[in-house]
Amino acid sequence: MVGAAWKQDNRGKGIYVDHEATTGEEEERECYVEDKSQGNWAELPDLVIERIFSYLNNEKRYYSSLVCRRWYQAFHLPYVWSTFVLEDRVLSRRRFNYHLGWQYTLDHYRAQIFLYKTAKNIRTLIFAPMLNFFNLFEVMNMLSQFSERYPGSLDNIHTLKFTFNCDMAFRTENAIYGTGGQLLQALKKLMSFLPGLTSLELTNLLLDSSEALYLLDDVCYTRCLNLHSLTLINCTKVPCRLLHPGAFLRLHSLRISPQTLSPDLLWLIGCTKLQHLHVIQNAYTESCYSIDSKAWTELNQKNPALKVHLKSTGKTKREIIWQERAPVSSILYNSRYSKVTMPSILTVVDLYRNRLKVYGHLGLPRFHTSNSFQHRIDMALITLVRECPNLHTLVIRERISTATLILLVSSANCSSLRRLYVRRNALLLRADWPRSLEWTEDYYSWLKTTSRSYEATQVEVSNQLRQPDWQALNDQQFKILKVNVEIDSC
Repeated sequence: MVGAAWKQDNRGKGIYVDHEATTGEEEERECYVEDKSQGNWAELPDLVIERIFSYLNNEKRYYSSLVCRRWYQAFHLPYVWSTFVLEDRVLSRRRFNYHLGWQYTLDHYRAQIFLYKTAKNIRTLIFAPMLNFFNLFEVMNMLSQFSERYPGSLDNIHTLKFTFNCDMAFRTENAIYGTGGQLLQALKKLMSFLPGLTSLELTNLLLDSSEALYLLDDVCYTRCLNLHSLTLINCTKVPCRLLHPGAFLRLHSLRISPQTLSPDLLWLIGCTKLQHLHVIQNAYTESCYSIDSKAWTELNQKNPALKVHLKSTGKTKREIIWQERAPVSSILYNSRYSKVTMPSILTVVDLYRNRLKVYGHLGLPRFHTSNSFQHRIDMALITLVRECPNLHTLVIRERISTATLILLVSSANCSSLRRLYVRRNALLLRADWPRSLEWTEDYYSWLKTTSRSYEATQVEVSNQLRQPDWQALNDQQFKILKVNVEIDSC
C-alpha cells in the first residue's frame, strides 16, 4: 500500500481511497462509509420506504434506487409497483427511422422482463395520454399476450384508467380525433384479460356511435356483478344512447358525459343500487340537450338515495348543462375560465334549492375581475347562501369584500354552512355594501368596523363557523384544493 486518503463524493458519503502499485499499474479502491451527519435514511422501515417510492414516477424511482443498497432493495418491493403509469417513453428506446429520424419505440425485451418481475404486483394500471399510437397499440397487445402466456399474471389489477390523446392541434390545426379500429380492439381485448377489475375509467375515446354501442359488451358479460366504479367521459363524439352502465348491478359510482345520458339509461339506473351519478363535461364535450324532467322524476321515485353531481373541467367556457328535476347535490367548476354569474346562480337556486349541498369553483382563474361592487359576485353569493338551506360547502375564488364574507357566515339561513374556502388574494378589505332596511344602525356600524380588518374578519368567520383555526387560503393552497363530493354531499 502506497498510501491512503480520505475524500467526500458528491453523494455526501466518505470515501477511503487506497492506492496500491501492482505490476507497474496503480489501482484505486473505494470503500464507502456512511456519513451520519446526513441522517439515517437507509434505516427507514420497509413500509415507510414503500410509501415514499410510491409517490415517485418511474424515472425518479430509478435514480432513488442508486442512493444506497437499502434503497435499491426497496425499489423492488411490491407496494412500490402497485400503481404503474404508462407514458410515451416508458419501456422504450431510441431507434433511427429513415423517414422520421430518431424515434422512441417499445423495447420488447425490456418490457417482457419488467412484466415477468412486477406484473403480479400491479394493482392500478394507468394509460396516460400518449402521442405514439403505435407504442400504445404494442403495449396493450403485449399485456394481453403476456396474460395469455402466463394465466393469472394480471388477475391482481383492479383499476384500469385509459385516457386517449384526442387533441392533435400540434400536428394539424384544430384537429380532434377519436380512437377506434385496431386500437379499440386492443383495448377491448386487454379488458377481457382483467378478471379482477372493479374500477374502469375510459376518457376521451370519442368513438362513433356504431363502435360505442359494443364497447363494453365483454365487460358486461363477465363482470356485471364485480364493477363498483365506472367512468365514461366523452365516450362518443355525438349524443349516443349507451345502455351498458345500467347493466352493472353493484355499481356504486358512475361518471358519465351528458351526451351519453338517455331516459332509457336512467330507467336502468333506477333498478340498481347506484349512489352517485357524476355528469361531467370538458372542452371536448359536444353541446347536447338535457334529459326530460319526467325521466329524472321516475329515477327519484325508484332510487331515492341517488345523488347527482354536476361538474365542468378542462379549458372550457361553456356553462354546465342543467338537468331539470334531477337530484343534484353538488355543482363544481374546475375550469380556469368559468365565472360566477347572476343568471347561473338564479338557475341553480330555481332548480336545486332544496337539495344542493356543495357549490364552488376550483383552481386559479385566468380572467380579470373588477373591484367595483356592481361588477362583483357578492350579491349572487349572498342569494345562493340564503336560498339554499342545505348548502354546507362553498368554494369562492373570485373577488369579494370582507363585508360580504361576514354576511355570508352570519346570515340567518346559513346555519348549515360548515366548510368555506376563500382565496386570500381575492379578499378585498372593504365595507362597500349599502345599508339594508333590515339592518339597524348599530349592526351596520359594527359591520363596517369589523370588515376593515383582516384579523377581525377572520375572528368573526371562525366564531360563526365554529372553527377556531379557519383562515383564508393562499394561491398555492387554493390551487391544490380538492373537494370529495361523494363524502361532502352526505
